[in-house]
Amino acid sequence: MTSDSKSVSSNSSGRASSGRATPVIEPTGDIVPTARSGDFVSFLKDVLSFTGDLSSMTCPSFLLNGISLLEYGAHWSDYPHVLAEITKATSSEERIKFVARWFVSTLYGSYNKRVAESNSGEKKPFNPILGEQFLASWDDAEYGETKFICEQVSHHPPVSAIYFENAKAGIYGSGHFSQKSKFKATTMKVVQEGRVTLRMKNSDEFYCLSLPDLNICSIMSGKPFLEMSSTTFIRSSKGYTAEFHWFTKPWLYGEYHKFDGKVYKDAAATFVQDSPAQKQLFTFKGKWVGESRVTDVATGEDSVLFDVQAQPSADIIIKPVGEQSEIESRRVWQKVSEALNSGNYDVASKEKTAIEEAQRALRKTRAETGEQWKPAMFHWVDDSSDEEAIRACYTYLYSAKESIGTGSWIYNNSPHLAEQSAAPSAYASGTQTPSDAFSTAPSSVL
Repeated sequence: MTSDSKSVSSNSSGRASSGRATPVIEPTGDIVPTARSGDFVSFLKDVLSFTGDLSSMTCPSFLLNGISLLEYGAHWSDYPHVLAEITKATSSEERIKFVARWFVSTLYGSYNKRVAESNSGEKKPFNPILGEQFLASWDDAEYGETKFICEQVSHHPPVSAIYFENAKAGIYGSGHFSQKSKFKATTMKVVQEGRVTLRMKNSDEFYCLSLPDLNICSIMSGKPFLEMSSTTFIRSSKGYTAEFHWFTKPWLYGEYHKFDGKVYKDAAATFVQDSPAQKQLFTFKGKWVGESRVTDVATGEDSVLFDVQAQPSADIIIKPVGEQSEIESRRVWQKVSEALNSGNYDVASKEKTAIEEAQRALRKTRAETGEQWKPAMFHWVDDSSDEEAIRACYTYLYSAKESIGTGSWIYNNSPHLAEQSAAPSAYASGTQTPSDAFSTAPSSVL
């Protein structure tokens, strides 16, 4: 995602393709310019002695990757046909397997693709400013357009809200994510807080997803890369659960990026690990950067769940910077990105500082005038005020993974709100449909 827009080519399947993925296990390229090695050592000393959340630290410009964190959210739609094909399932058992397939398809782009394409270490994205937006879309020969919207809905703590939709297939989802990080030994541990709720128009069943934790490895060598860790869940409103276990590579042996998991029916109100009440249906095994497989417990049938190298991702479509509103990511960070791309790190730092100081001044003015800022396209709903079925799903998951929190950021014009005739008038600022958001994204003074 380094250019203003991409032309869309087609492969033999008629789907947009940016080429087959080539996962990288450990990058060989150093992210630290030779002239900045002393600055890097000083930064590492500061990091190792820091006791709070590392996201609050100022990162040297030469360690920035030139894009906003909001763009990372777009990987939920890397494979629009995989998302759309969930609606073809004819039973709950088949549908949760399709949802699991889609979830696995989002991981390579989110956590490995940047390193794979550059063969150099993972760099830090820009921290989005309050109200910043990122808009993108993908075209598919069979399923048409998939649209994605992301908005920074909170700055302290930093929270990004997302919405994606394929109107032709009738599938859509809202969610949010945030990170808390700290050093442990030589690895940075990142707890991802948030959730995603997936819905479709041809079924009353919906799905609640938690997020994986991350380990950022090899930071000391200047060649950092991501591993996934902990356990992630998908819980359906009809009692089906997909449970994933993400494995980090052991110190002296083993492989990177492996996972396993299972799907089971569980009528319990709260999660209990390996409960005898769980009726197991499928098992998963493989690599999230390569091929993974699914086995039907009843029949023993084994098949591909998802294969990164056999499933080309779709080309993302983003408006040129000149056509974006002042609050859209690539326009917000344009001068910083241009300086980084040219290797002018002093100018990048200067431009980045100017943006941050303008935001501090804006927050001060709001505090002095009593102005209460509200997101343009999302609103917060506590689980206690949400649908009963949503409460039940997230209550089940909360007992297993507290990082999902106790509420959701929801897109103001999500179709399920219209179906319920319950779109809250308090959020009148979010009057856009997904299509409108791409042409009338609100502007803001930086």
